[in-house]
Formats: sequence, structure tokens, C-alpha cells
Amino acid sequence: MTQTPLIEGRHDGGFLVSESRGHRSRDRGTLSGAAKIQAGQVLGRKVGGTAAAAAKAGNTGNGIFTLDATTPVVGNAQPGVYVVRCATAAANGGTFRVFDPTGDVIGDVAVGATFNDQIKFVIADGATDFVVGDEFDVTVSALSKAYVPLSLTATDGSQVASAISFANVDATLADQTGTVVTRDCEVNGFELFWPTGASANQISAGTAQLAALGIIVR
Repeated sequence: MTQTPLIEGRHDGGFLVSESRGHRSRDRGTLSGAAKIQAGQVLGRKVGGTAAAAAKAGNTGNGIFTLDATTPVVGNAQPGVYVVRCATAAANGGTFRVFDPTGDVIGDVAVGATFNDQIKFVIADGATDFVVGDEFDVTVSALSKAYVPLSLTATDGSQVASAISFANVDATLADQTGTVVTRDCEVNGFELFWPTGASANQISAGTAQLAALGIIVR
């Protein structure tokens, strides 16, 4: 008699090696993308959210800070206040250092150049030069929690590895609310699902993006 083989499905959180106490490593989010998402699927997060910039009272330089009109909030943005502070002064220029809401440095940008990492903006030179310590604050809020399977060719933020699906979720016909792992944990790399056809270099880049969130692939 022919017997039908039984195939065991993916278990919720089966890819986790360790995580923070309580549920600190997990968030609730919207699973989207018209796809069946498996536990261990590496996810990107579509860009969304609001940002507002303000010059620090007492700035010497009077250059103009302009958030990008289309996508002021980009992949892996965090809610809170970003600090953009002049680190090097120069005639008709200068360099600003960008700090995320936790106080970590995420990059430098020259006056007149576009900064595009978590937030996107440009600082124009003014009639009065900036001095070291001049500052702009960028407040990010109402971030999107729409997660989709990581897409390496996307330009909407979902090309950046931002989370891992905790469970199997069928979002084929409609978006679903689900649990995602977003920070401070260790995961089994052999239990993760990357985009079909992803190269070793692309997986390595995605692994680094997860590591920046505290998700360590073992």
C-alpha cells in the first residue's frame, strides 16, 4: 500500500537560537506583499513615516536644511530624534555628523551633498558659514510597519533586511498582522529564507544589515 509522506511544516520561531528576555526581540507588524511568508523569512520594510526638521536655537550658520520631498524617511529608520551636528567647519561648506535616536553615529555628510541613510536630506550653504556645534534635529514618527519579503531589486525600502518573520503567515490575498523579530537575538542561518537567486555577496550584505539591528546570524 502506498503511503503519503508527511512533511513537517515550519515551526513558529524555530530559527531562533536565543532572544532577549520577555518579548523585547519581537514586534507586531503588518505582513504584506501578496505572498505566503514562512517562519524564518527575511523581511524588508516599506518606506513610510513622517519627518520634521528644526534648526537648533543659537546656530551661527544660516544655511537651509531640506528634507527630501519624496522620501524623507528611508529603510531602517527609527522613531525619535536624529541629531545632525556640524563636526568640521569650512568656508562656504563644512561637514555634518548624523546621530540616530539612540546616539549612534550613522554617517557624515558635506554641506551641499545628499545624506541618504535612514533619513534623507541636504544642507545648503548660507550667507553665514556654519561653525562646529551648529545643529539640526530631525524628528521621525509614524513609521510604517508594513513588512514584505526582502526584495533585492526594490527601491522602496524593502531592499534592506529589517526583520524576520516569526511565524508562517499567508498574506496572499490580504495583509495580515503578525509577529516579526526585529532586534537583539541570535538566529540559525540555515533556517532563514532569503530571496530566490540571492548571491553570496547579497546574503552577506543582508546579514550585515540584520547585525546592525542586533540580529546575529549564526
